[in-house]
Amino acid sequence: MDTSLQLEKGLLNWLLEPVNPSVRYFTLTKIFNKTVDNQEVKQARADIINSEPVKGILALQKKGGWWNNHEHATMPMYLSTAWQLMLLAELSASWEDKRVREGVDFVFENAQDKRGAFPHEGTRWQKKSPMDLICNDGLIAFGLICVGVPCSDERMCHTVDFFADVLRSGEYECRFNKGAICAWGVVKALRVLSRVPQTERSQSVKEAIDRAADFMLSRNLAKADYPTKPGGKVSPHWFLLGFPRSYQADILQTALILTDLGYSKDSRFKPVEDFLLSKRLTDSAWPLEATWNKLSIPFVKKSKRNPSKWITWQVLYILKKAGASIS
Repeated sequence: MDTSLQLEKGLLNWLLEPVNPSVRYFTLTKIFNKTVDNQEVKQARADIINSEPVKGILALQKKGGWWNNHEHATMPMYLSTAWQLMLLAELSASWEDKRVREGVDFVFENAQDKRGAFPHEGTRWQKKSPMDLICNDGLIAFGLICVGVPCSDERMCHTVDFFADVLRSGEYECRFNKGAICAWGVVKALRVLSRVPQTERSQSVKEAIDRAADFMLSRNLAKADYPTKPGGKVSPHWFLLGFPRSYQADILQTALILTDLGYSKDSRFKPVEDFLLSKRLTDSAWPLEATWNKLSIPFVKKSKRNPSKWITWQVLYILKKAGASIS
């Protein structure tokens, strides 16, 4: 067997190990293109809800569907209900589980405004325009749509319309970025729209995706030289392979979204391939370089030297879709 094929087979076998059913699920569906009715996929999805850390996160839930704080759905950061749903979404837990649905209902009831947004509950972070702190809106909305809340749900439909209107406008300035364009916010909003099934995307959603994706690809993604506030510079977070990601966006998360949306063969995507290949460890896997400040149930640990299944499956998926060689 060709050495490069042996290498790839070894990595894929590692990612398919049942010890991490979430990574196994993503590998089967994203890299092997297996459908949700495939028996292996069904089993991986069934195993997720009973795996750690999903069991640990759900064990912390209080009667009434909330975590940590029954007065606020989004505060404190990392520990409250919305943040636990974000983690469950990253792990691919499903709202078919009653406990997840209760958390979803709590967030919608306590955090969604009449525009479909999820404004920050802190008094100093009030929105004055839709783009203000849209990274916060995007994090919360992603947690909801990614655990499986369908776009046919009126609450989610309202949220999707909000993001579509913002991204379609092309007005990406955030006052908390001192009025400068916020590429992070665009990424977080685009991530939500990427989860809308293609068959359910309205014309408004399609236009929003096209405009936001074109904006992200209008600059070299490996440099992220987007317009910044006066005296500003590119955050070092952009160049770190992170999971899960908080308010920050990085090149990996952006590339994953653009790949899901079908842009990996765009000529402007090429710098991403080179950047990701440059991050590979000597054993040919990829490291996890950044994560949340606090996890309710720790399940990742950053390390620039150790391979991470969470990062590796994403990179392999992106490179394979782009047609890049990993040998």
